[in-house]
Amino acid sequence: MDQLQSTIESILFVASKPLSAQYIAKILELEKEEVEKALHELSKIHENSGIVLLESNNTWQFATNAKNSTVVKNFLNADLREKLSDATIETLAIIAYRQPISRAEIEAIRGVNCQYSLRALSIRGLVQKTPNPKDSRQILYETTLEFLEHMGLKNNRELPDFEELVKKISLPEIHQTDTETQATD
Repeated sequence: MDQLQSTIESILFVASKPLSAQYIAKILELEKEEVEKALHELSKIHENSGIVLLESNNTWQFATNAKNSTVVKNFLNADLREKLSDATIETLAIIAYRQPISRAEIEAIRGVNCQYSLRALSIRGLVQKTPNPKDSRQILYETTLEFLEHMGLKNNRELPDFEELVKKISLPEIHQTDTETQATD
């Protein structure tokens, strides 16, 4: 590991939030490309260690390796790690695949109010609010690095292909009743 990688590693270790390569480059007075190269190398170095470097939405943060998540969760024994409801999981899936997405869009897809689910996901650090670049009055939701850590992913591009998942779902068959059959005759 060279000095630049060591320096970036130290900065990311003490940072309380994800940092962009551009921000790190500004702090170190270096070119963004040089920092990005070092970040990618750091990611490879930590690939199989207990601490991995996650990248999401052009920001970087150290996290526990997903392979150790069960042991770490047991160690932390956090109250907020309780089981998510089906509605909350559904909301999280919509955000993961459609991000960034507004609350109104989520509710249009689900057909119900999602305020509770969004609050539960925010409290657990799985989603975050972000301003809409096209309309400053609107808030959008996107997944966080914590979400990636829980899912064992390095970035959102590693999410399973949505179309492939949908192909595996079989809907229950609807049987017509005798009265419906007579009405169509």
